[in-house]
Amino acid sequence: MLKFFNREKFIILLTMLLLNVIAAPFFSNTGYFELVLDITFTGVMLSAIFSLSKSGTVSLVASVTLMLPCLFFIWLGYFYTPKENVILASSVLQAFFILYIALMIILSIFKAPKVTRDVIAAAVVVYLFASLLFAKLYMILELVYPGSFSMDHNLIVESPGVLKYFSIVTLSTLGYGDIVPMSSPARSLVSVEAIFGQIYLAVLVARLVSMHGSASSGKKG
Repeated sequence: MLKFFNREKFIILLTMLLLNVIAAPFFSNTGYFELVLDITFTGVMLSAIFSLSKSGTVSLVASVTLMLPCLFFIWLGYFYTPKENVILASSVLQAFFILYIALMIILSIFKAPKVTRDVIAAAVVVYLFASLLFAKLYMILELVYPGSFSMDHNLIVESPGVLKYFSIVTLSTLGYGDIVPMSSPARSLVSVEAIFGQIYLAVLVARLVSMHGSASSGKKG
């Protein structure tokens, strides 16, 4: 069983991410939406730590050190109503954690001896991590400069999941237009995310899938 988890560690992490990004919103009309988001994101962080457990002691210690304060602030909100400065601190810590984990996963992708389905899953994980990172950056921007987005400031603070949705829509360049960046910093950040999303898919993920397909064809031949 342990060998399975080690072999499919990024697939497991991808599954947890999909639960957080896709499954959790189905609870939006219930009173458990934020709770489901926080539970699944906690699962994402724990899965991320496990996926990098063999990357070395230093990286493991750094990952856990970044994760613990994130968990503290996430679950602190269930004991009292957090003020905006607490949400800001939590968003900054989560952004650092997500960025660090994403960079470590990218390094593991380049170090992989061959392209497997788990390596491809790792590449997709980084893509989804990018959406989470930009969602946190949008929240930081909104808290520092209220009115950066067309949605009501209080609604964004009370339901941060809307920025996660906006981030995914921006990363994939769908751009539905229901949430619009209003300030210059917000427009710049949105542009960066849209450009990154297209370049990342075209350069890295497509290349890995092509290499994996070539390797599979070679084995059959």
